[in-house]
Amino acid sequence: MASTAKTLTFVIPAYNMESYLDRCVNSLLSASDISDLEVLIVDDGSTDDTPAIADRYAQQYPTIVRAIHQPNGGHGEGANQGLRNAK
Repeated sequence: MASTAKTLTFVIPAYNMESYLDRCVNSLLSASDISDLEVLIVDDGSTDDTPAIADRYAQQYPTIVRAIHQPNGGHGEGANQGLRNAK
């Protein structure tokens, strides 16, 4: 069985980031080799379209992007949630 561990993980704590989440994620996905990259979008209880955008990326790039949804806990908890979920 192949390992699912990734070499580099980017955690994006996201609260109401609909206006710039696309630019943020696309800049990470524009790397020449993203096969060993992991992008965790931690939706921190957003009230805009951030959760839907995160889910769209997770569906479009299922081996690279994961969307994590949680109640609002602040930037630090968003970062910690990403660390807890990193592969």
